[in-house]
Amino acid sequence: MIKKTTLFTAFALAAVTFLISCEKDETSPKSGKVIEINASAYNAWTYFSFDEDTVVNITNYTTSTDWDIAFHRSDVRVNCGQAGPGQGGSYNMGKINFNSVTEAPADRYSLNTTINILESYTMPPVYVTAPGDTLVSKWMTITTSNTAPPTYNYSDNIYVIRTAKGKYAKIWLTNYFNKQSQSGHITMKYVYQASGSRQF
Repeated sequence: MIKKTTLFTAFALAAVTFLISCEKDETSPKSGKVIEINASAYNAWTYFSFDEDTVVNITNYTTSTDWDIAFHRSDVRVNCGQAGPGQGGSYNMGKINFNSVTEAPADRYSLNTTINILESYTMPPVYVTAPGDTLVSKWMTITTSNTAPPTYNYSDNIYVIRTAKGKYAKIWLTNYFNKQSQSGHITMKYVYQASGSRQF
C-alpha cells in the first residue's frame, strides 16, 4: 500500500510540474502576446505603443514618437516616413511560421507613404488619401459581390515592425472581428524586443 501511494504521489507531482511548464511556455515572451485592438471608427486612428504595451492617446501623430503602430479599420500606419517622425519601418517576412522568425532584418525596411482609406461609410462612401503603410495594410483583403456577402481574406503574413525608437517587434494580424462579429477589431499577436536587439 505504501508503495502504491508513493507511486501515485510521484505521478501527481510530475503531472503538476508538466502543467506548470506548459503554462510558462505559453506565457513566455518568445511565445508572443495577443491583444484585440478596437479600430472600428471610420473617422479616427487607434495608436499602440510596444514600449507601453497598450493603446495610447496621441494628439498629433505627425510630431509624436510615443506610438509605434496604428490602425484604422483594416488600414495600418507605422511611425516613420509620411506617417510620423520616428525611426519606424515595416518588413514583410511572408507567410511563414510565427515562431520561426527569430531575428529582425537589419535593413531594407519600408517607410510609410500614403494609402487610400474609407473615411465615411455613407452613400456614396468617402475615400481619402492618408499617410499609411503600404505593406502591412495588405494583411487583409475584402472581396465583394453583388450576389453574396463580402468575404474577408487574411494574408497570414508575418511582419517585423521597427518601432519609433528603433527597436523591433514581430506581429501577426489574425482577425478583423471580435467575438460579437463586429468588424474593425484587430487581433494582433506580437513579440517585442525591448532591449533593442534584433533577436526574438
